[in-house]
Amino acid sequence: MIGVEEREAKYRSDPRSTKELLHLTLQSEADRDGDEYWHPLWTLQHRLPQVLGEVRNLLESSDAKSREVGSDILGQNGVRHKVAAPECVGLLLGRLERETSEEVLCSIMMALGHLNDASAIGPLLKWQTHTSGNVRYALVSSLSGHEDARAIRALVELSADENRDVKNWATFGLGSLVDWDSPELRDALFKRLTEEDAEIRGEALVGLARRGDPRVIDTLNRELSNIETCSVGSLLDEAVEAIISAAKASGAKVWRPILLKIREKSFAHHQTALAEALRIVGETNG
Repeated sequence: MIGVEEREAKYRSDPRSTKELLHLTLQSEADRDGDEYWHPLWTLQHRLPQVLGEVRNLLESSDAKSREVGSDILGQNGVRHKVAAPECVGLLLGRLERETSEEVLCSIMMALGHLNDASAIGPLLKWQTHTSGNVRYALVSSLSGHEDARAIRALVELSADENRDVKNWATFGLGSLVDWDSPELRDALFKRLTEEDAEIRGEALVGLARRGDPRVIDTLNRELSNIETCSVGSLLDEAVEAIISAAKASGAKVWRPILLKIREKSFAHHQTALAEALRIVGETNG
């Protein structure tokens, strides 16, 4: 398997002209053609900031596909060490103010998410009630990972969205992509513990467990009791690990019954940490 540095070197040394790469990208679709779209585009990303002139022209085009490609280039999702990031963010935000195409809006938002610049949070928030679930999903992706009260408030609201993917990713963003902790965030996660959708329920389970919230105990106990048919998958293991860490950190006896339940279910790779947690909660008066 090719390493990250080798892959980046491959893109930087691509002999094809910028004109040729743009032609290939503009003739392909990200979802339909996969590599035929992304490989030329990643090469273009590695040519930033030298190709900013061409990208500006794409963003000002009357053709939505051109604007979408320009936005994808600026996002630098295939580049580890972003270059000219403030300028890229500025171009994307300038286009965001004027954009009407749903597809381009999604590309702009995803690009801003890859650049992870907090200056984009304010301008992005006005799209929170957009009628398109695809746009709201892209918004969630762009806001996730920001330790910022504005982004957290928006994700709290979007974690109750009518669209399944929006709800799922907002729950994941709140639960696992930030260390932010507040009553509002915890309450939003707690509400998702009753979801029929196993993945959303699992993301909420992990998020509350990471924050050491005892309200997670009943749900975790039910999942463990039905472990043979448990539908939250690997998220259950993440929640178990987080519960053990929370118990060790607090020493509170409230964790002891669920720790014993975990031991009963034989999570072999957690046995050492589990034994330590049980020792701690058994010896304290918390």
